[in-house]
Amino acid sequence: MDAATLLIATDEDRDPQNNNAYLKVAYSDVVCEPTAVRSPQCVHQFTKTIYEGTILGTYWVLTIVFGGLLSFIYGLVCGSLSFLMIWVASPFARLSLIPLGLWGKIWKFIVMCFYDPLYESCGRIFSNVNINFNTRAIEHV
Repeated sequence: MDAATLLIATDEDRDPQNNNAYLKVAYSDVVCEPTAVRSPQCVHQFTKTIYEGTILGTYWVLTIVFGGLLSFIYGLVCGSLSFLMIWVASPFARLSLIPLGLWGKIWKFIVMCFYDPLYESCGRIFSNVNINFNTRAIEHV
């Protein structure tokens, strides 16, 4: 059993929704040897162990160095966005709907008094227009 399988088998599932499925890159996904040419089994196992150890080591070092700082920054950003949405954007949107309701009633009154009769009159004027498209061949004399 290799190191990655051992860690996955002993740890809880930290990606239950499978958000990072594209990051699960196995050695065989990167180094693919065709059946015609193959390295000896000991070389293959050695390079596989080096590959998996390098991935885990790099991930662990970067997580230790940057994980805490990035978690703090992400917490600040998510907390700030939550605050802005809850205390600024949502109340502003609801407050703007109050005068818009009044303006909507005024606009409806203007349309009903001025535009509806105009458009109805235009509709009545053009309702009796009939257009016939008859095509005739042009006769040469």
